[in-house]
Amino acid sequence: MCEPLGDDPQPTPIFVDTDAGCDDALAIAWLLRRPEARVVGFSTVYGNSGVPNTTANLLTLLEAMGSGAPVTIGAGAPLAYPRSSAGALTHGPDGLWGAQHPADLADLPRGAPAAIAAAARDHQGLTLLALGPLTNIARAVQAYPDELREVRLVVLGGARYGGNVTPVAEFNIFADPHALAVVLEAGIRVELVPLDASAQLLVDSGRLTRRLASQPGRAGALLARAFAGYAAALTDGRGGPVPIPDAAAAIYALRPDLGAPTPATVRVVVDGELTRGQTIIATSERERLPLGLGATGLARLADLVAAGANQAVTAADALRRAPHNARAVLSIDGEAMAGLLEAGLAHLDHERTVGG
Repeated sequence: MCEPLGDDPQPTPIFVDTDAGCDDALAIAWLLRRPEARVVGFSTVYGNSGVPNTTANLLTLLEAMGSGAPVTIGAGAPLAYPRSSAGALTHGPDGLWGAQHPADLADLPRGAPAAIAAAARDHQGLTLLALGPLTNIARAVQAYPDELREVRLVVLGGARYGGNVTPVAEFNIFADPHALAVVLEAGIRVELVPLDASAQLLVDSGRLTRRLASQPGRAGALLARAFAGYAAALTDGRGGPVPIPDAAAAIYALRPDLGAPTPATVRVVVDGELTRGQTIIATSERERLPLGLGATGLARLADLVAAGANQAVTAADALRRAPHNARAVLSIDGEAMAGLLEAGLAHLDHERTVGG
């Protein structure tokens, strides 16, 4: 059995919103075996595949893990754009590289925003872990602002210095940039784990595949098959180190001491063929100043200063227009997280699923 990571005897209630693909599956399996986490429910969203596939993938995993945590079907498309199918390049046609089992979705509840709000009402100190596009979360904060006001939202998404679906955009935010804009404007507690940090959790793909496949029970075989396809896609079949972004966010949710959250002003570009989904993550006053002023305002500031205006007073006014709206986790202890992930995934055959 895995040892607790912290000193708090009370498990953290966690609700997971997921586009259940291969790295989601590893992250969720790890969470379900952690005694200091109590997974109180799931909602599904399109992303790595369409929502029928991501829902079936999640049910496949939960059945293999022996978990009875409730699942609610969520959004099948972004707030404004058509759904992108780019996730198939990394996660395969079904989002799980053929490991998905057929699932009857007819009796599953729909309405992820209501399920998220209910979890927030029922579980004080809830952590909402968003592993896919933020469409469900955006609709939840719009429909249930009071319920989500005290929730801690950990978001896997965004990029400060380079994307993974375009040169500037990370996949989850590219999929629905309008949703991130809604969430950032809601005034809730957002902790953003961008690609800059999540890519620092690297595992040896061959070693982890072998360790998963050698475990007794269905969960290890399922995860080994999904992960092998994922690793092959990321390395063009060569193998070697691969990142597990969703696991980085999941581990950070329980172990914030392994990250470096920094107050930030985050803005998202919602349009443009080359810029859609770009996140601007400003942490210093120098970075935040143009966000408060805009390009025209920055030139105007220069003119005012040249005419004798007090630069500090004018700049302070601009900074008030660009307040911190998130905490950005710009770095993590990737080595420690990788060790925790591999150790946690070595206990998949344990009978008790926490939260399930």
